[in-house]
Amino acid sequence: MKGMLRFVRRKMWNNRILTASTMLGLLIAVAFTACIPVYTEHALKKLMVSSLTEDAGSSPPGSLLLRYQAARGTHTKVEELQTVNDYVANLLPSQIGYPRKQSVEAYSLAQSQLRPGGEGKADNRRRQMTLMSQTGMKEQVELTDGRMYGDVSKEGPIEAIVSEEALARQFLKVGDSYSYTVQTRTGNQKAEFVIVGVFRPKDEASPYWYQGLASLSGMLMISPQAMEERVLGELGGNVASANWYGLFELANLDRGDLARLENGMKRLESDLFRMLRELRVDISFLGLIEKFRSEDVKLQAQLVALAVPMLAMCFYFIYMNAGQALERQRNDIAVLRSRGARMRLIYGIFLLESAMLGAIAWLVGMLLAIGMARVMVWTDGFMQFQPGKEAAVGWSVLSGWYGFSAVVVAIVAGTLPLGSFGKQSIVAYKKRQARSDRPPLWQRWYLDAALLALAGLGWYGFESGRVLTGGAGEGGAMQVQQLFFLIPAAAMFAAGLVALRLFPLALQLLHSLFRRLLPVSLHLVFVQLSRSQRSYYPLMLLLIMTLGLGIFHASAARTMDRNESERLLYGNGADVVLQPVWEGEVQLFDEEGNYIPEDQPRDTVYTEPPQTPFENMPGVRSSARVLQLEGELSIAGKGLGKGKLMGIDNADFARSSWWRIDLYESAHPFTLLRWMGEYEQGAIISGMFAEKHGLKQGDLLQMTVQGTPIELVIAGISDYWPSLDPDTPFVVAHLDYLYEHIPLTPYALWLDMEDDAKAMPIVEHLRAQGIETSALSDARNEWKLRKLLPEREGTYGILSLGFIVSVAISFIGYLLFWVFSLARRTVQLGILRATGLMRGQLTLMLLLEQLLSTGLAIVLGLGIGRAASRLFIPFLQSGASGQVPPFVIVFDLKDTLQLLIIVVAMITVGGSLLIAQILKLRVHQAVKLGEER
Repeated sequence: MKGMLRFVRRKMWNNRILTASTMLGLLIAVAFTACIPVYTEHALKKLMVSSLTEDAGSSPPGSLLLRYQAARGTHTKVEELQTVNDYVANLLPSQIGYPRKQSVEAYSLAQSQLRPGGEGKADNRRRQMTLMSQTGMKEQVELTDGRMYGDVSKEGPIEAIVSEEALARQFLKVGDSYSYTVQTRTGNQKAEFVIVGVFRPKDEASPYWYQGLASLSGMLMISPQAMEERVLGELGGNVASANWYGLFELANLDRGDLARLENGMKRLESDLFRMLRELRVDISFLGLIEKFRSEDVKLQAQLVALAVPMLAMCFYFIYMNAGQALERQRNDIAVLRSRGARMRLIYGIFLLESAMLGAIAWLVGMLLAIGMARVMVWTDGFMQFQPGKEAAVGWSVLSGWYGFSAVVVAIVAGTLPLGSFGKQSIVAYKKRQARSDRPPLWQRWYLDAALLALAGLGWYGFESGRVLTGGAGEGGAMQVQQLFFLIPAAAMFAAGLVALRLFPLALQLLHSLFRRLLPVSLHLVFVQLSRSQRSYYPLMLLLIMTLGLGIFHASAARTMDRNESERLLYGNGADVVLQPVWEGEVQLFDEEGNYIPEDQPRDTVYTEPPQTPFENMPGVRSSARVLQLEGELSIAGKGLGKGKLMGIDNADFARSSWWRIDLYESAHPFTLLRWMGEYEQGAIISGMFAEKHGLKQGDLLQMTVQGTPIELVIAGISDYWPSLDPDTPFVVAHLDYLYEHIPLTPYALWLDMEDDAKAMPIVEHLRAQGIETSALSDARNEWKLRKLLPEREGTYGILSLGFIVSVAISFIGYLLFWVFSLARRTVQLGILRATGLMRGQLTLMLLLEQLLSTGLAIVLGLGIGRAASRLFIPFLQSGASGQVPPFVIVFDLKDTLQLLIIVVAMITVGGSLLIAQILKLRVHQAVKLGEER
C-alpha cells in the first residue's frame, strides 16, 4: 500500500497542472452542490420565524389541544384520566423535544341548573352553568371582588369563583350558596358550593385562555384539588369533558426534526385513543410542520433543478480534464497492460488518486458552500448583489451528504474514460491512434437527434399547456416549475451536439470551395481540424453550453424581473396610491324635508379636504386626483352593460402615472390625453369595448353613474390604461366634468415618488395637517418584499452562482485544452518550422485554428442561447395567465457585453499562450527521435 501511495503521489506531482484543475473542478462541484441545502435551511428558518411570530388568533403556532368528550351514557374512569395526565405531563413533551411555554389541564362536568342553597334564598331565576376546574388559574386572573378559592376543604360547601360577565349575566353575588346536580354512575347527587370571589383575566390575549373568554360566562371555577378529591373522589362525579392544552416553543425548530415531529403528530391520535376512548387531537401544529416540510422539499427541488445544468457542466469539465490526463498517460497505461497489469490495479491507482482529491475537496468545499450560500442570500437579481444582508447560514448533515454525493459523482465522471483506455494493450492503442477520425459514440448512435426530439416534445408540452411552466406563488410572486429550466438546457445541449455533427461537414465544404485559393498555412488549418475534430468537441461543447445557458438564464431572470415589477406598477397605476379620509355627513332628510327611514339608502355629503397639504408632500414629484367608479354604459338608449369609470386631471395624470409606451399602439398615451383635453365631454374608452360595439372617435356615449346619466364624446381608444383591466369596459373622463353631474365623491391620490423616498412620511405629514389616510398602496415596497421571498432569492442566487461557475470552468477548460494541445503538438510544430514555415505563418495558422473552433463555439453558444430564449421564455406567460401588461422578453445588452468581455479575455489569453509557445519553440528540441511525453 505504501508503494502505491508513493506511486500515486509521484503521478499527481508529474501531472500537477491537471491534478490542480481536477481539484478545482471537484471543489466547485462540492461547494455548488452543498450550498443548496445550506441555503434552503436558512430560507426555511426565515419561513419558520415569520410563521411562528405571525398573529394566529386564539391558537398561536405551537398549540396542541387534546379534547375528551364523554359519550352519552358512559362513565369516565378517573384512572384513565390520570393515565392521560401522566402522558401529557411527562412523555409527550419528551417526544416533541421542545420546551413547553404553557400547560393547562381542565375538567368539566355536565351542565346543571343552579338552585339557591340555605334558608330564604329561593328565587325564580333559571341559571344553567358548568362546574369546571383549570390548572394555573391563580397566576392568570386578578380578583375584583372577594378572594381566591381554597385548594380543598373536607367539609362544607366547595369554594368557587366566577368571571365578571358570569356574575352579571347569572345574577350572582359573592357569598351566595348554590347546589349543583352532579351526574354519577349510581345516579345524581347534590354538590353544595359557595361563590367566594369574582375574577377577570390579567391578559385577555394570553394563550392560557385557549377556549375563549366568552365561555367563562357560564362557568363555575373550582380548584383542581377540589375537583379531584371532592367531586370525582367523594361524590363519584362523571367528567363530561376534559382538555389538555400545551403551547410549545418552536422558535428554535430544527429542520432535522421536521420528519420526526410530523410522524409523531400523525401517530398521536391513535396513541391517545388507546389510552382513552373519545380522546382526540382538536388543535395541532401538524399542519405547520407539513407546511415547513413541503416548502423545504419544494425549494430544494427547485434549486436542484436549476443547478443540474451547471452541475452537469462541472462534471463534464472533470470528465474532460480526466480525459486529457489519461490521454497523456495512455501510453503508460497501455504498457502496463501489455506487461500483465490487471484492470483492478489500474482502477485502484486512479480511484485512490480520486479519493485523495475528493477528501480534500469535500473538506474545503464545505467551507466554500457557506460562502456561496451567503452570496445567494445577498442576491437581489440576476448578477446583482447586495452584501450586508443578514445571512445566518451553517452546515448540516444534509449538506454534508450533498457534498459527498457530488464527490462520488465526480469520481465516477473522472474514471469513466479509464474503461476504454485501460482495456487496450500497446498494440491496440497504436492501432486506434492511427484511426483517430472515428466518430464518437453519440454520433454513431444518433443520441444528439434523440435528445433533440425529446427537447422538442418538451417544447410541445409547454406549447399545448400540458406541461406548466409556473404560476402565482406566495404573495402573488411568480413561481417557475423545475422543468422550465431543465428542458431548455437539454434543448441547448442537443443543439450543440447537432452543430458539432455538422462541424466537419462545414469544414469540408469550406475547404473544397477555397482549396485552390488558400495559402499553405490555411490549408494546414483545415487539415488539422478535419483530422483531429474529436479532440475539439469537448471544449466546443463546454463553450456552447456556458454561453447558451448564460444568455438563457440572464434573459429568463431579467424577463421575470421586469414583467413582475411591471405587473405590480400597472395594477397600482403609480408608485403610490393614497386614499385620504374625507369628512362626510349622512343625509337623514330628503330634498323635500321628509325623514329617510334607516332601511332605505341615505346619501352622504362629503367635504373635500383642503388642497394645500397635498401640494408639498415630502418625497413626491407629482400627484394626481383619480376617481374610480362603476356605471352603466349605453348608446342611443341601448344598454351595453357595466363598465369602469375613471375621472382624472389630464396634465397631473400624465406626470404621475406609470406608463409603458409600447402598450399604446393606436397613439401615444399623452396624445390620447391631449385629444381628450380638446373636449369637455371627451373620453378615452377601452379597445375591446370599442371593437365589440363598432365605436370610433367622435361617437357619442352615455354612462349612468349614481343614477345620473353623463354624456361623453369618444376622443380616443386604447387597449390598456393604468390600473384598468383591458378585458373589462372602461371609460376615462375629466374629473371636474364628472363632478358637475354627480355629487362630490372621495378620490384617491396617485403619487410619483422620488428615488428612495418613503411613503410613511407622507402619511405623517398629512396627519399633522389634520388629514388621515384610510388606504395606502406602495408598489415599490411590494416589489421589495417580493424580492425577499426565499423562492425568488434562491432562484436568482443559484442562477447567478451557476453562471459564475460555468464561466470559471469554461475559462479554465479553455486554457488547459490549448496548453496541452500545444504540448502534444510540439513535434508537429517543430517539423513545420523545419520545413520552412515562418513564425508568423505558424502563429496565424494557430490563431485561425482557434477562431474556427473556439470562435465558432462562441457564436453557436450565443445564437443557441438566444434562440432558446425566444422559444421557451414566452411560455412563462402561461404560468402567469391573464397577465397585464403583456409579457416582454428581455435581452439586456449588459449581459451580452459581460459574456463578450469574458470571451475576449479567453481568446486574448489563448492567443498569448500560442505566441509564447511559438517563440519558445526550438527546432532542434522539437525534431527528435522517439515519442512525445
